[in-house]
Amino acid sequence: MAEARPEDYFPYPEFRRYQREVISFAYEVMSKGRIGLVHAPCGIGKSIAVLTAFLMAKDACLGDDAKLMVLTRTKAQLEIYVREVRRLREEKGVALRAAIFASRQDMCPLRLESEALARARYKDFLRICKELRKGSGAICPYYEDTYGPKMRLSSKGLAALRALLDRGAVLPSEAIEICRDLGVCAYEVVKCSARKADIMVGNYNYLLLRPVREAILWRFGADLPELNCVIDEAHNVDKWAVDVMSDEISSTSFRRAVKEADEYAVEDKGLMALMAEMVDKMGSETYKLYGPEYERLIDLDVLADLLLAELGFTSERVLLSFLRFLEEEGDKIRLSRAEQGQPPVSYVGRCASFLIDFLKLRGREFAHYSLALERDGQVRGRIGVRCLDPSMATDMLNDLRSLVMMSGTLWDPDYYVEVLGLDRERTDFLRVPSPFPRSNRLLLVDKAVSTKYELRSESEFDMIARRLDVLIKAIGGRVAVYFPSYEIMKAILERLRPDLPYLAEDRRTKVEDVLAFLSAHDKCILFGVARGKVSEGVDLSAGGRGLLSGVIIVGLPYPKKTGLQEALTAYFEEKFGRKGWHYANRVPCLVALAQSAGRLRRSEHDRGVVVIMDKRAAGQFKRYLPRDWKADMKASQNLEALVEAIRKFMEDQQL
Repeated sequence: MAEARPEDYFPYPEFRRYQREVISFAYEVMSKGRIGLVHAPCGIGKSIAVLTAFLMAKDACLGDDAKLMVLTRTKAQLEIYVREVRRLREEKGVALRAAIFASRQDMCPLRLESEALARARYKDFLRICKELRKGSGAICPYYEDTYGPKMRLSSKGLAALRALLDRGAVLPSEAIEICRDLGVCAYEVVKCSARKADIMVGNYNYLLLRPVREAILWRFGADLPELNCVIDEAHNVDKWAVDVMSDEISSTSFRRAVKEADEYAVEDKGLMALMAEMVDKMGSETYKLYGPEYERLIDLDVLADLLLAELGFTSERVLLSFLRFLEEEGDKIRLSRAEQGQPPVSYVGRCASFLIDFLKLRGREFAHYSLALERDGQVRGRIGVRCLDPSMATDMLNDLRSLVMMSGTLWDPDYYVEVLGLDRERTDFLRVPSPFPRSNRLLLVDKAVSTKYELRSESEFDMIARRLDVLIKAIGGRVAVYFPSYEIMKAILERLRPDLPYLAEDRRTKVEDVLAFLSAHDKCILFGVARGKVSEGVDLSAGGRGLLSGVIIVGLPYPKKTGLQEALTAYFEEKFGRKGWHYANRVPCLVALAQSAGRLRRSEHDRGVVVIMDKRAAGQFKRYLPRDWKADMKASQNLEALVEAIRKFMEDQQL
């Protein structure tokens, strides 16, 4: 058989810079059954590169039955793969089919007709959906009409399936429209289409969550050892992996559960009131010791013994059995509320589910904690359980036939190999530089200030605010300013008096509101937090061009020092030795730094300024930065020199 050539499969007239290298690397990984980590910055065209590599490997050695699972983090990334599959079909005549999955909630046609379902929390939606599919009481008409006898697709279901397969790849919104017109469930039909698909695209849960993985792979017709996989934005996988085994809840939820138990006559033995009191008490103690948003470790055994004593239970097993009863009562409440046209929410069920996980997730890989949030002058407690070890969810990655993990910020490949538990003997690494001209980015460090914990003071924050104001004005246009935490952002904003329109991120900020704000103002400021909604994975562009003229990163975005972070560091030091502190603290800082700076340039034509306001960036920390960052970085304590560098850069760009 002739050697596969990218030109025979690539659907565009020209390759982008470094795109051939990514295709060749991914092809080798897929054809030889290896694991590949790809550091490839924005603008290379990674999505079509891996699809091209898959088609090459399919023809060369994998065979017609080869399957590819693509995992993405956002809807925007999912849409890119739909576009590229369509392009391959149109330009190359490839009979390629892809099953494109959004969440069950996002693909629910009944949700479009029920405001109550539309407003439901995701976990509440899943539980009410499960009850409606059971059909023991209220039923979902769309699910009911999807299947006939023996769970075979009905005539309507088959018609919807044919419509999806004929198109090759459809967006979830298009699948909903097709299926809703036929009166069937879009999620179920897409699930059925997976059997005849070459490619499946969905979020990380389709691989990392065992129940979801087992259900979907059966439909896809592939076991892990037969499956080729691509993980996009792979720098997120470690966080996603621990998130699926972690949870957090507020005292407010327990208080609402008290009222709900009273309203629906659920005998909870006073558990919800007891938990509300305990969570607020622990939160108050944490607040007095450390202030707001500090995760203080708590002893699970002490808390469990206290619950048993107060409730009169003889063992934790009896307590868990009681919690499962409350969970079932919650399902009944959700169903009852849905039938009355109310949001299918149950605080009794939610709190019971949380407590089951809180009590069962234990051992050295988990940490239990308390914290306090301050809102409108009120302090409310929260408790949570956090998984410390991503490999508990990602160790199955080694069972895949092949795996390509790619991102623009895989700066430290050893971190991902060790923390995710990848087989080092099977793992290869490719690093390609940014395809964008380096001359289009000015990278500065303000060495006069720092947000280092030991240096934080009123005078330091005053100086940061003064210098930040000058730098924003020097850059002009739209400037994004990212802080290490909400507390530091609040402290600086209290001292700053912007004379431009600005938007400050909070926990309710929506990305679409940010894009609308930036598009509406030629000169404005976006204030955000590193690792937040507007600094990671969000494309701040319009019409293919970046919206920002500058990004200012105030301080190095190390994780906040809390009891929980100390527990993670201790766990990593025990597991990884001398690398433990680096993996627990410096790598997350590097990723956050890269992601924040990455909001600036979204195309080869974009140009602008990145300023890091922290003297540490020009010190020992610099050795961990990529080669181009180290080469391009200019550092100064002199504010006038920084402003002059910005002025000269802006003038040169206008020539």
